[in-house]
This record gives sequence, C-alpha cells and structure tokens, in this order.
Amino acid sequence: MPKNALAVWAAAGALTLSAVLHPTATRGQQTNRSTTTPAPRFPNTDSNLKLHPSPPQNSDTVSLSAPGGEVRAMWVVRDSMTSPQAIKNAIALARKYHFNTVFVQVRGRGDAFYDSRFEPRAEQLADQPLSFDPLAVAVEEGHKAGLQVHAWLNTFLVWHHTRRPYSAQHIVNRHPEWLVRDKHNRITWTNRADSEGAFLDPTYPEVRAYTRDVFLDVATRYNVDGIHFDYVRFPSDNYSFSDYSLARFREHMLPTLTPAQVRFIDAKRAKNRLAWYHCLPREWKVWRQQMVTETVHTVADAARRARPDLVVSAAVFPNYSVATASKGQAWRDWLRDGLLDAACPMSYNRSTKLVAAQIRDAIAGSHGKPIIAGVGAWQMSAESAIAKAIAFRDLGAAGINFFSLNGMTERGRGEHYLSKVRGALFRDPVPTPDWRKSIETARGGNKPGRG
Repeated sequence: MPKNALAVWAAAGALTLSAVLHPTATRGQQTNRSTTTPAPRFPNTDSNLKLHPSPPQNSDTVSLSAPGGEVRAMWVVRDSMTSPQAIKNAIALARKYHFNTVFVQVRGRGDAFYDSRFEPRAEQLADQPLSFDPLAVAVEEGHKAGLQVHAWLNTFLVWHHTRRPYSAQHIVNRHPEWLVRDKHNRITWTNRADSEGAFLDPTYPEVRAYTRDVFLDVATRYNVDGIHFDYVRFPSDNYSFSDYSLARFREHMLPTLTPAQVRFIDAKRAKNRLAWYHCLPREWKVWRQQMVTETVHTVADAARRARPDLVVSAAVFPNYSVATASKGQAWRDWLRDGLLDAACPMSYNRSTKLVAAQIRDAIAGSHGKPIIAGVGAWQMSAESAIAKAIAFRDLGAAGINFFSLNGMTERGRGEHYLSKVRGALFRDPVPTPDWRKSIETARGGNKPGRG
C-alpha cells in the first residue's frame, strides 16, 4: 500500500470503503451516520435525570428579554482581579455607568482567583496576602452595589506559556496526559493559529469529573448569581488525536458496526493511527460534540442540584457551523435541552452588519432562551460598539455584554468610553433582571432546577 494512505482511500479505495461501511446505501440514497449515532451517555451524572427541553420554537422566535430590563453586562478579566482595590474600582465603575451584571474571571489558565480546593492560587496573586480572596471581594462589593455577579471560568484552556506552571499542583503538571493532542500526537503549549494553548481533553471521563468538581467548588462555596463557561470546546478540528481519544472513539463506534466493518478499519489502522477518524469523519465530529456536551451536562446538573437558583451561561462562538464542526460546541442544543439558561455569543467583529446577522441567527436558534450579545469593545471605538448594541436591541437580544472592562477603560486610564456608552445606551439605571422568571417563562412554565 502506498505511504499516502489517505490519497488511496480518497481515490481508488473510496468505493470499497463506502461499500464496507455503508453496505445498505445505494446511489442517491446515502446513509447519514451522524443521525444514527447512539445518543450520548452521561456516566458521571444521575441516570434518573430528566431534562425539560423548551417547547419547539420556529425560526421567527425572538429571544426572551429578562423582566425588569435588559442585561447590561461586562466581562471583567482577571487582570482587574489582582487586588482588593482593583476589584472595588471595577464594581464602582459598573455601578456608576449603569451596568447591572458583571462576569468576573476567576479561572484563567487552570488556576484560581478564589480559595480553591482543587487548583493552585493564580500566579498573578503572588504579591497579595493569602487572606485576599478575589471572588469573595467581587461578590461582596457587587451585591452591595446592586449588581449580579457571575463567576466566569475558562473550562478547557489551562495553559499558554512555553514554561510549565510553577505550582506542582497545577493540572498541567499533575496530568499532562489529559491535554489534547494534534494529528501528530503532539501537545500545543502556546498560542498559535489553530489553538490558544494547552487544552484539557473532555474525551477523558476524569477530565469531565475534574471540571465538574472545579465548577461545583465555586457554585457551592460562593454566593455567585451564576456560573459562566468560557473555552468550553476543543481548540479546533485539528484536535484531539491522542491514542487514548482514538481508542475511545473506536470503542464508542463498535456497537454500531458489523464485524466486517471493524476488521476493515482495524486493517487500515495498522498502517495509519488515524484510520478510525478518516473512515468515519462525520461520526467523529458528532462524538467530539458529545464529549463537550457531556461536560456541560455534568457541570450544570451538579450545580443546579446544589443551587437551584443558579444561572448557567456560556460564552460561545457566534458562527454555529464553525462552533459545531470545528470546536465541538453545540450550544444551540445546550439551550434547547436546558443545559444552559442563556448564551453570550462573542460577536466581536468590527462589521455591524456581520455581527447583527450573527445575533439574528443566534436568537432564531435560541429556543426562547436569553441571548446576551457580546461586543468586542477592546478593538473598536465607543461609537462603533454603541451602533452594534443598538442593532442587537432592535433584534430582540436580552442584553449586551461588553468585552471588556479593561478594553473600555484602557486598563484603568480613563472613563470616556464608559461615559459614551452610558449616554447613548444606559442613560437610566434599570434593576437587575430576574433571570429566573425569564428562564421559567422560556421553558413554558417549568420551574428551573434539576428537572
């Protein structure tokens, strides 16, 4: 067999491969295996859990605005969480300029800007006393100011430096085998075109359980109003191709294939470790999505059992086809199935026309759940950000989320940007939206909670 096995499969061997894998398919009647893959299993959750999906929504559905006013939010990056005064300043600015919600980043790269039972204290806090708990300060100050405070955690992205973390307790040092690998079985450590750094691999049940424990630690020990997923995805479709992931995929597919099909692919695998992926690309993409979805399911279920009042949200890719095919991030399904209470599409492009189309699509596919539209304020003028926010309002978004406080204040050097936003968008303060009533209505009267 030639060394380039893929070329052979794609050319002369294509008909043979199709005949073995899809023996019942005829010309003009191809089998769509992605629709026949078994439903995802949730080994780390209560087998008796029953979700309450929203009633079917048509394409004209308008996302539900939260009663009492829109969500006026900003992401507060961990750089603004490094001292008590920095946090107090962030909360004071949010209140002054009539925001009502903050998403505070408390897990950046597998570390903690809070008192974690599982992860090391963030290296950026090295000069602060151990008594300083950034999340505790944010919750206290935020609630005192009448704001909702949501804990923002980067989910799978856990490192992005050439050096290893200093702490031996960091997950990268304790379990490097849990990191995603590319098609050459290599770990990516730093930011590059197809990955922002080192990601945990959700194909490991241990990774899903560990992630649940980290999120639950925050949800149960701090009076946060919500937990917020970020980087809840694979870095790109170039990952994860570790020997473990490939073996798990093979195991997943075995019940759906005949012995002849298994023998055919295993024969290919003897010469190319990626044979199962190449032979079943559609099933591979569905399976990757299931692995990410299981993580969200595991975390959301555990958090709601402990805190039925908790809002569960996620920052997501606005282009859904890219989100699902490349990132394994099927966030519309998460809204439909009640795993998420709201989504924040990161519609950061400078083109108002493009981001308006993204938010229109997000609302149409939201199944009645709140869409909080993200604005890439750090890379555009206040006037451009305001134009996008107005467009999102007109489309029926439940709120606006600006990225980020640092971007709008030039890292604390000025308030001109915030002043313009308040003057154009937030002239009068509005009460903190009641997410629970909003979500209850979106679910057709079913009370939120464990289901």
